[in-house]
This record gives sequence, structure tokens and C-alpha cells, in this order.
Amino acid sequence: MTYMPTANYSMDIIDRVVGEVAELVTPSSSEIEKVDVIAKRVLEKIRNALESSKFEPEIILGGSYARNTWLPLEADIDIFLRYPTYVTRKELEEDSYRISCQAFGRENLIIRYAEHPYTETYVDDVRVNVVPCYRVEIGNWMTAADRSPYHLKFVKENISREQTLDVRLLKKFLKSQGIYGAEIKVGGFSGYMCETLIYRYGSFKNLVLNASTWKLPLIITDSDRVNEVKEKFKGDKIIITDPVDYNRNLGKALTIKSLAKFVLACRSFMRKPSKEYFTLASKAFETKNLEDKILLENVIILLFEHEKMSADILWGMLYKTLNHFKKQFNENNFRIARTVAVSDERSYSAYLFLFETKQVSEYECRIGPSVFDEENFEKFVAKNVGNSYILWVNDDGKICALKRRAISTAKRLLEEMLKDPIKYGASRKIVEALKKGKVYAGKEILEVKRDEVWSGVMELLEPGEKKYFS
Repeated sequence: MTYMPTANYSMDIIDRVVGEVAELVTPSSSEIEKVDVIAKRVLEKIRNALESSKFEPEIILGGSYARNTWLPLEADIDIFLRYPTYVTRKELEEDSYRISCQAFGRENLIIRYAEHPYTETYVDDVRVNVVPCYRVEIGNWMTAADRSPYHLKFVKENISREQTLDVRLLKKFLKSQGIYGAEIKVGGFSGYMCETLIYRYGSFKNLVLNASTWKLPLIITDSDRVNEVKEKFKGDKIIITDPVDYNRNLGKALTIKSLAKFVLACRSFMRKPSKEYFTLASKAFETKNLEDKILLENVIILLFEHEKMSADILWGMLYKTLNHFKKQFNENNFRIARTVAVSDERSYSAYLFLFETKQVSEYECRIGPSVFDEENFEKFVAKNVGNSYILWVNDDGKICALKRRAISTAKRLLEEMLKDPIKYGASRKIVEALKKGKVYAGKEILEVKRDEVWSGVMELLEPGEKKYFS
């Protein structure tokens, strides 16, 4: 898996940049000591709470902290409670929740959802997840979380101390491109995928060299398993096998968009190495920054308030609804250039649409069946004869009707969809919120006073990929 760079790639400069960034991605000794103390406290709390459990689950310390791949100020601690297989799913969930409540206090817990519920809390600003799973052999999984202790073991045995720096570099690189995290909102690279890629390619530099030439379909696995995984994951365009479980495709949650942004960032970094690829671009919003945007007139925003819910559930519904709304716009001849969804993940969300054109002709030509299809021809005529300007037969022998459109602006169509969102494919849980939503178009957007919306508008009109093309 080695790629030989072309002449315009300066390996010396890349080495220098990576060396400079190394300090930025490595926790200080004082921070390490602080998190060590927190981890010990967390384990002590869990052990004490475990004394009243009749199932005696095994405690495993995991997360980026245990793997030594965490970024400064971003340590996370996972506590895996491994239960015997005779414990029912209901008992597993209830017992682990009780342990979490006893250890950290019910009022301090957030319930998260993966395949089954787990709890999240913060101890001195360090995120702690308590995740129940089963004590099983590899391949005999009862829940998705059962793999996690094996992932931890694999990383500890196969990622050297030097390579933990490479993992950190990769995480920071991905975060700066906005593509780190496998959650639905991002559709990017998970922490374990980062560790797997460094295991496969040996170093951050070698990964970037190779990734700059990746093509679809992308298959990353053992060389002697390529044909096997091709068949197993037939139809998948991104296949990155889990080295712990070759029946699992780590690339399943990675979107083509996120992969493309990574490949593009790697190419750009190889041609012009810079520390900027490891820093988040600041996009402070100022109204005057938008007033002069030519494309602002073609932007429409739907802002709506809703109840708080799980982030993954929320983003799943947001994207599903957005895709259905986009389909309605396309079917009504309103061509969308791009869209952005934003949310504070607590009380409100918004859709931002950039249209090629937000207004179409007041008139439309509807083409009906052939004259030779008498039954359907007569039905078309009966339906359109009284509400069309003209009817005629075209060169293909089909009946045509010129009619006035019911809706000729994108804003009006969106407002119409909000009257009955479920009819247009909206997720049921946000239907009532959508009905009360407000639509802003063009300069009206400047009235919106929501940080996430402003950031979304800037992303809509000034995409992060812009830096790759300069």
C-alpha cells in the first residue's frame, strides 16, 4: 500500500508540517495526569456501584483515553460492562442503567441510543460513557457493542506508541475538514476507523499519499480477502473491513461526500502542505458579509422549533425530510444548487436551500397520451379542457395542454408543503414543528437571529472546500 509521490509533492515540507502539528495534537503531561486521576475516580465509582449487581459484569476501561489516541481537551472514557450471555437484553439495560445512576447520579445522566441505550455523563469536563455489552467470543455477537472490547485489544496490540501520534494527526486533519465522526449528522470517519486506517497504511503520511489517489469503489482489506469482501459487500462503494470482524464494513456509515472531501483534502495537502489543514477555519458571522452576496437572493430558509431528542434520531429525521422536500422542488421544476441542514440539537433546526432559480414561468405545458391511446386520451382531455389555455396535438401525436401553474415560486411551494408536511414525506415526529415553521427568502434572511443558521448560510455560500481550489 505504498504510493510514490509525483514531483510537485515536497516530502521535506510535509515532514516539517507534521512535526509542527505533532505538538498541537498531543495532550500535555499535566492534562494526561488530570485525566488519569479522573479515570481512576470513574472506575472506583463504577466498582462501588457494581457491588449490588447480581450479574457481576466485567468492567473494561475503553474509549480514546484507554487507546491513547485522544486529542487535547477531548479525552473520552468508555466503561464497558460485559455481562454473561444468560442475562436478557432487558436485564442488561436495566442493570447497567442502575449502575450508572448509582455511580454518577440520575440527574447527571444523558441516555444515548445505539443498538441499545447507554448512558453519558461528564466528570470534570471529561465525557464518560457507560456501555453494556455481552461477554462473547469473536463472531458470536449479541449486540454491536460486543465488538468494542475486542477493538480496544486490537488497537493496543497493533498500534505502536509512535503510531498513536499518527492517529491523532489523522483525527485532527479530519476534524478540520468537518468529516470526523460516524454519527448521522456528519457521516464521516469514526475514531476506530482512524485507528484501522493507520494500522493498514502504517503512518499518517503514507495514508495521505495513498488516499490522494483513491477511487470508487474503494476496498481496504487484507490483500487475500479482496474478492471475498467484494462479494460479501456487493453494491457497497466504500468497503473498509473491520480487522476484528471481517463480516463488518466500517465504511457503511461513511458517506461518499465525506470520502470525497477527504481525498480532495489529501491531494491539496500533498501539493501545498500547511498547518491550516489541522486548524478549524473560523467563520464569524457579520450581517455585512452577507448583504453583498449576489447569491443571497436565491437562498430560502425554513426555520422551525421542536422538542429536544436524541441527536442521531433528530438528524435522521432532518435528512429524510430534506430529501423528500428536495424531490418536491425538483418535480415542480425548481432546480436546487445545494442544501444545508443545521440544528442546535436542543430546540430548533433549519433547512437552507440555494436555488439556481426560485421562480419558474407562470405557465406549464403538460404532455398527455397519444391520440391512438383513445381511452387515456379522452381522460386527459376531460380533465384539462376546462382549465387550459389551449389544447393541441404535438409532432409525436400526443395531446398537450398549456395551463397556469398553481405555484410559480419556490417560497410559495415550501409554504404549501408546510400545510401538510406528512403528505410530502416529512418524518412524523417533526410534522407539527414544521407546520409552525417560518420561511425566509433573500434579504429576509438577515432578520434571523440564530447562530447555527448564520453559520449555515456562510457554509452554503462559502463552502469549506473553497480553500482547495485556490
